[in-house]
Amino acid sequence: MRRPLAALTPGIAARAQELYADELDRTRRFTDRMFACLMVLQMAFGIVAAFVISPRTWIGADSYTHVHVWASLGLGSLIASAPIVMVLARPGAASTRHVIAVAQMLFSALLIHLTGGRIETHFHVFGSLAFLAFYRDTRVLVTATVIVAADHFIRGVYWPQSVFGVLTTSPYRWIEHAAWVIFEDVFLVISCRQSLWQIMLGAARTAELEDSISGVERQVAERTNELAVARAQAEQASEAKSQFLANMSHELRTPLTAIIGYAETLDDDEEHDPLERKQALETVNRNAKHLLGVINDILDLSKIESGRVDLERIACAPASVIEEVASMSRPRATAKNLEFTTAVDYPIPKSITSDPLRLRQILLNLVSNAVKFTETGSVSLRARFDASGSDSGVFVVEVRDTGIGMSRKQLDIVFRPFAQADSSVSRRFGGTGLGLSIAGELARLMGGRIEAASEPDRGSVFTFSLDVQEAGLEMIESAEEVTYVRESHKAPLPRLDGSVLLVEDGPDNQRLISYLLGRAGARVELASNGKAGSDLALERLGEGRPFDLVLMDMQMPVLDGYAATHRLRSRGYKGVVIALTAHAMSDDRQRCLAAGCDDYLAKPVDRRRLIETCAEWLGRVREGSPPRRESA
Repeated sequence: MRRPLAALTPGIAARAQELYADELDRTRRFTDRMFACLMVLQMAFGIVAAFVISPRTWIGADSYTHVHVWASLGLGSLIASAPIVMVLARPGAASTRHVIAVAQMLFSALLIHLTGGRIETHFHVFGSLAFLAFYRDTRVLVTATVIVAADHFIRGVYWPQSVFGVLTTSPYRWIEHAAWVIFEDVFLVISCRQSLWQIMLGAARTAELEDSISGVERQVAERTNELAVARAQAEQASEAKSQFLANMSHELRTPLTAIIGYAETLDDDEEHDPLERKQALETVNRNAKHLLGVINDILDLSKIESGRVDLERIACAPASVIEEVASMSRPRATAKNLEFTTAVDYPIPKSITSDPLRLRQILLNLVSNAVKFTETGSVSLRARFDASGSDSGVFVVEVRDTGIGMSRKQLDIVFRPFAQADSSVSRRFGGTGLGLSIAGELARLMGGRIEAASEPDRGSVFTFSLDVQEAGLEMIESAEEVTYVRESHKAPLPRLDGSVLLVEDGPDNQRLISYLLGRAGARVELASNGKAGSDLALERLGEGRPFDLVLMDMQMPVLDGYAATHRLRSRGYKGVVIALTAHAMSDDRQRCLAAGCDDYLAKPVDRRRLIETCAEWLGRVREGSPPRRESA
C-alpha cells in the first residue's frame, strides 16, 4: 500500500493519503446506505418466506402459522434495526461495518432457517460476503466468516434440519461449509487489496495532477503578477520619459529662444548701447553653457547606464574641492539673497585617492540643487572626516538648505532618472531631473553613497559619504594648512608661436577656431577634409617645412580624421596631431589616440583649453620631437 507513495514528495504523499482516505470514506458510507436498504428488503423477504415457505417446509402440504414464524419475524426486525440505527448514527465508522457484517450473516442464517436449510439459500452467504467486500476492509470479512462458522457449528450440532435440511448429520459438516466460505474469502481479500491499490494509485495520480495544476496556477499567477508589475513599471517609465521629454523640450527651447533672440538682436543694423551689447552677449554665453550642461547630463547618464564611466584614481585634496565648489556656488546663492556658509570640521586628510572631477561634480550638483530649490533662508556646506580606524575612514559632506523640502513619497523617487519630486517642480524651477540620479550613480561607482532627509517646507539635508580605504593618511588640523589651487580665468592666455594646420569641414568652426588661434599668434592654414589635410601635411613635410601642429576633426567627408591620421602615421609623419571632435564619450578618446593622435579636444571648443593645449604641445615641439602618446 505504500509503494505508490514511495516516489512522491512528502507534501504530495500526504495529499495522496488524504485523497485515499476520502475515497474510502465515500465508498464505505455508500456501502452503509446500500446495506441499510438491503436490510429492509431482506426483512420483507423474510416475512414473505415465513408466511409462504416455512409452514409447508416444516410440516408438509398443510399451511398454517408455525411458532417459528413469529420468532423469525421478531428476530428479523431486531437484526435489521441495529445496522439501520448505526448507519444513521455513525455512517462510515468501523463499528458500523462490523455490525452490518454480523447482521447480514444473521440474516443469512435466518433465511436458511426459514427455508428449512435448502442448499440454494446458502448462496445468500456467498452473496453477502461479496457485498461486504465493497467495504474494501478484510477485517469485516473475518467478522462475517466467524459468524457464519459459529452459526453452522451451533445449529449443525443442535438443530441440523434448520441449517442443513436433514434431521441428522456429521458433527463436522459445518467445517465443510466454513471452508467454502474461507475459499471465497481468499479471492475477496485479494480483490479488496487490489481495489485498495487502485484507489491509492488513483489518489497518488490525482495528488500529482493537483500539484502540477497548482504549480501551473502558481506560475501563471506569478507570471501574471510579473507582467502586471512590468506593465506598471513600463507605464511609469513611459510616463517618466514623457515628462522628461517635456522637461527636456523646455530646457532646450528656453535657452535657445534667448540665444537666437539675442543673436538676431545683435545682428540688427542699428547701433547698440555698449552695456546692452555686453548684456546680450553674456545672455547668449550663459544660455549656451546651460545647453552644454544639459547635453553633458544626458551623456553622463548614457555612460552610466551602459557601464562605460571611466573613473580616475589620483590624489586630490578634499579641502580644495570643497573650496572650489563653494566658490562656484556662492555667487548664485548671493544673487538670490541666500546666506551661504561653508565649514570644515578638522582634522581631515590632506589628500585622498579619488576622482577629483567626479567628486566636484557630485558636490556641485548637491549644492546647486540646494540653491535652486531654496527661495529664502540659507544653504550650508559642511565637510568632516570620520575615522573608523588608523588607516581608513569616511569623508562626509553635508549639504543643508531651508528650501521647499520633500515628502517621503517624493524622496523615494528623487534619485530616479528623468524624475523630479513632482511635475510642478519642473514647471516652477526647471531642470531635467537627471542631476541627482547622476550624482547618486557616480557616488556608488566611487564607493560612496548619498542619503537624503527632508520635510516639506522645512528644507532638505543631503549627505554624501565616501569610504576612504588608505593607509598612512596625512591629516591637516586647520584651515591655515590648506593650500588652495584656484583656476584663474582672468590670467592672460599664452601666446602661440608656430604653424597650425586646421583640418575642419565646417565653415563656421573653421572661422571660429582659426580666429582664436590667429588671435593667439599662430599661423593657421585650412583644409576641408581628411584627404586634403593629410595631403597638405605630407606636402609640407616633403618641402622641409612641416606644420608644428595639426588639429584634426574626426568626422569629415572624403576621408575622416581617423583614416587621415592613420594615413599620416603610416607614411612616417611624426608631427603632433590633436583630435578635435564632437564625439565626447570615453571610448571616443581612446579611439582617437589609437588612430595615432597625440591628444584630444572635445567640441564645443573651450577657448582657454584650446589655446593652453596648443601652447603646451608647441612648447614641446620647440624643446624637441615629442613622443606620440598611445593612450590617455
